[in-house]
Amino acid sequence: MDTTIFLITLVLAVIMAFGLLDILLKIRNSLESQAKKLGRDQAIKDYFLDTPRKSQSPYKLGTGGLTMWEVIEVHLMEQNMKPIELAEKAGISTGTLSDLKSGRLKNPSFKLLEKVADVLNIDMNEFRGLS
Repeated sequence: MDTTIFLITLVLAVIMAFGLLDILLKIRNSLESQAKKLGRDQAIKDYFLDTPRKSQSPYKLGTGGLTMWEVIEVHLMEQNMKPIELAEKAGISTGTLSDLKSGRLKNPSFKLLEKVADVLNIDMNEFRGLS
């Protein structure tokens, strides 16, 4: 009887240990995923924040292959604004922003860019030379 109880206890302990290990692995993977995203976001932010604006704008020479959405995303982060707020303030649909983000909207109109630039309070030249 003592051996049976010991074996059952041992089996339960092993099952619990595997469950705990699984939870820990999920947490680690989640943290690694967040770290990668933060690293990418920080790299983009550093590129723009460490570069002079206006008269010495880096956009005149190109942006090193950044997409238009990444430029917009940097300014959204700087202003602590969400894309839905940008859409509401600019009077454009969230679908249009989604198309811009995904790359489905390859040649946005001047009027659209003007609305986005006005809300983000940036110069239209920031969108020049983007890939």
